[in-house]
Amino acid sequence: MRLTLRAYQIAAYYASFAVFALMALALNCLCMLFGSFVKPAVREPLTQRLVHRAFMIFVRWLSLAGIVPVRYEGFERWPKSRGLVVAANHPGLVDVGWLLARLPEAVCVTKPDVRQNPLYGATARCAGYLYSDRGLQLLRSAAEKIARGQTLLVFPEGTRSREGTLNPLKPGFVAVARIARAPIQLVRITCDSALLTKERPWWVVPHLPATVTVALGPCLEPPGRDTDGVVDRIEAWFEQGETPVAARPPRTGSVQLPVHT
Repeated sequence: MRLTLRAYQIAAYYASFAVFALMALALNCLCMLFGSFVKPAVREPLTQRLVHRAFMIFVRWLSLAGIVPVRYEGFERWPKSRGLVVAANHPGLVDVGWLLARLPEAVCVTKPDVRQNPLYGATARCAGYLYSDRGLQLLRSAAEKIARGQTLLVFPEGTRSREGTLNPLKPGFVAVARIARAPIQLVRITCDSALLTKERPWWVVPHLPATVTVALGPCLEPPGRDTDGVVDRIEAWFEQGETPVAARPPRTGSVQLPVHT
């Protein structure tokens, strides 16, 4: 019985990559064919919603297949205000998918090599995603999008974290929030298995089922000029390893953050 279950899990694990690739390729081809004919003001939110729907389907597939159930905690408290920076830790390769499945419209910061990616390069361009090699232009473009009421999704570590550790956070996301005068919504992602971590090649099947928990943290006030201090406090909050719960009284020695209400 155990061998049969394991064989099924392995087959479903590899099938999930095929499902993802087919969905991504179909959306990319659609963007290549029609993206240039639609004005950016219409094209970007439309593509972002299509990406959202695609990841919703993918997350449901993983849950129905019984290999990666995804739990969302606290999302009923999602901020109602527009113009937001969403900052999450980055333990696994599909972290962006867990979040985009819950964000109908979001702008992501992607690596430069996404431009030539045959699976989602055109989709990223049509969605108005930003590239991490643009320097100061990246900060200005991100702040402009947020000031227009868009949501910016970032992983401040810059790359996947090592198992059990947190990479030092890059301060750019706080600078963007300060320029745009936007709140910062923190999100903590955890997984009870080594699912697509930096140390493990994607073709090595982890322990399954792998339960992913995406927990909403505090929503912080727009930061002031103390960028480094804000980054340090956010980094300390992520390293505490606690699942945020609404209205829980702070413990002695816990990190205090200015909460946006």
